[in-house]
Amino acid sequence: MAVFQLSGSRTDFQLARDAVGLVDEKRRAALLKGTDGMATRATISPLVMADVLVASRRRCCLCFALSNDAGEKKGQVAHLDRDSSNSSRDNLVYLCLDHHDQYDSRTSQAKGLNIDEVKQYRSQLQRYVAKALPPSDAEIAGALLASLDRPAFRTPFKQESSLPRFRMAIAETIAAINGGKSPGEASLLSKSDVHDRAIRLALDTILEKLVALRSSFDDLQRNGEIKPCGCQDPDCPVFMLSDSAVREMDRRRSALLAAAQAISSAVPGHFYNLD
Repeated sequence: MAVFQLSGSRTDFQLARDAVGLVDEKRRAALLKGTDGMATRATISPLVMADVLVASRRRCCLCFALSNDAGEKKGQVAHLDRDSSNSSRDNLVYLCLDHHDQYDSRTSQAKGLNIDEVKQYRSQLQRYVAKALPPSDAEIAGALLASLDRPAFRTPFKQESSLPRFRMAIAETIAAINGGKSPGEASLLSKSDVHDRAIRLALDTILEKLVALRSSFDDLQRNGEIKPCGCQDPDCPVFMLSDSAVREMDRRRSALLAAAQAISSAVPGHFYNLD
């Protein structure tokens, strides 16, 4: 039986999970730095981020409304209230780089760019996109599978920081893929929006792997191969793991990521490199 213990102080990993319940963005951002030039704000979950991008198809609503420009743009996801800690779906909009800078500037209100106006432009763009550029089944599947891009599935199990939250992450991801549900969010895209039978069956396989992962985790806990330290603090980062439990959890999650990547190449198919 091996014993793994994190630092006694609360790590960035734990603080990010407390704040969002989904991703350790500081660690993730460091790993993904420079991949595509688009900023991922610290508290935006992968599922919500994917929904914003799919809903806009990377079109800027200000370009669309003010210049009749519906072309794809390099841009960023902006917080409408300029508060990066408020990453509710309604507070997010995809803007081109120029309009994002303009909107965040102190002179934006003088230019007439206010929240309600931009929300209306966002709605106009989304209605246009829904009619002219509906997402393909593959794009919907990719957006749903973005919920797997989180530490619960991409961190080597020996470095897991919370057993209760690990199990909760599995349940949240099942809900996200099966019903388009994200914690604290309204329904987004869901599996029911996918019409291609092969893709739906592939998503069902992902759900089966998630259920099997949860079942295996529960069995290992019952067998004592995964065991809390006994201090009664549910968030205690100290617990005991057998070597076989580590191998089993890593094997199942590696297979899960590989199966997801086979559906959508945008899904990371490997663990974080934390060395």
